[in-house]
Amino acid sequence: MYINTKLTMNNKVSIIIPTYNAEKYIKEAIDSCLNQSYKHIEILVVDDCSTDGTVEILKSYGDKISLTINKTNHGIVKNLNNMTLGLESDFFIFLGHDDILPSKHIEIMIDEFDNDTVAVHCNSMVIDGDGKEVRISRNDDIQKNKTNNCMFELSINNFISSCGMLHKTDVFNKLNGWDEQYKHYGEWLFYIRELKYGNIKYTTKTKAFYRRHETNITNTFKDKSVKKDLYKYFSMCRKTAYTRCKYDTKEWIWFNLTTLKFFIKKAL
Repeated sequence: MYINTKLTMNNKVSIIIPTYNAEKYIKEAIDSCLNQSYKHIEILVVDDCSTDGTVEILKSYGDKISLTINKTNHGIVKNLNNMTLGLESDFFIFLGHDDILPSKHIEIMIDEFDNDTVAVHCNSMVIDGDGKEVRISRNDDIQKNKTNNCMFELSINNFISSCGMLHKTDVFNKLNGWDEQYKHYGEWLFYIRELKYGNIKYTTKTKAFYRRHETNITNTFKDKSVKKDLYKYFSMCRKTAYTRCKYDTKEWIWFNLTTLKFFIKKAL
C-alpha cells in the first residue's frame, strides 16, 4: 500500500454520484467505488428525478450507499453543493454516474497530496457505451506543463478533466461550493477559486475511465440556448482567472489573442 508521510490511510473520502436515468451504467460506477483498495470511503448518491429503473438499482445497494432521491430536478451544480457542503470528510470525488474508478485510484490519488495541495487531477481512458477503451483523453506532458502554470492556463480554457479528480473538502466548504448561477456546469470556475488555498497537482500514476456516449451532457453544447449560457460562463471563468494571474509579456499577448478568437467564434 502507498504511504504518505503527511497523510494517513485514515483520511475519509466521500464519493458523490449524481444520477439521472442512469440504469445502464450506474451499477458499474458504484461497484468500482465499492471495490476500491482504499476502504475509508462513503458513497453518497443523489438521484435527480430519474424516470427509468435507476432508483430501483440504487435501493438494491441498501446501506452500502447513502441515497437521496430528489422530488424536483435540481441539476448537477445544486446537487453537488447539497451533498458536499458541510461534509466532515477530508476529501471528495465528484463521479459521473457513467464513469468508473480503477481499484487503486483513491489510494494513489491521496498519496499525491501534501500540505500545499488542494486537489489532484489525472488523465482518463475514454470508453464507449459498451465499456470498450477508445483512447487516452489527454497528453500527459501537456497536462503536466499546463498544471505547472495553472492559473494562466485556466484563463485560456479549462484543461482539467474532472473525471477521477480528488479535492480537499474543507476548501470546498470555505468557497461555499460551486457557483449556482449555472445549473449544469461549474468546475472550471471552482478550480480558479480553489487555487486561492493551494496548488492543483497532476499525476500520471492512475487514470479514471470516462464514458462517452449518446446521452452525455456535452452533446447538448451545440444547442443555441445552451451555447449562449456556455459563452457567458466561459467569459466569467476567463475574466476571473485573468484578474488573479500575473502575466509575462508573452502570456499577456497569448491571452488577448485567444480572447479575440473566443469572441469571433461567439459572433459566428
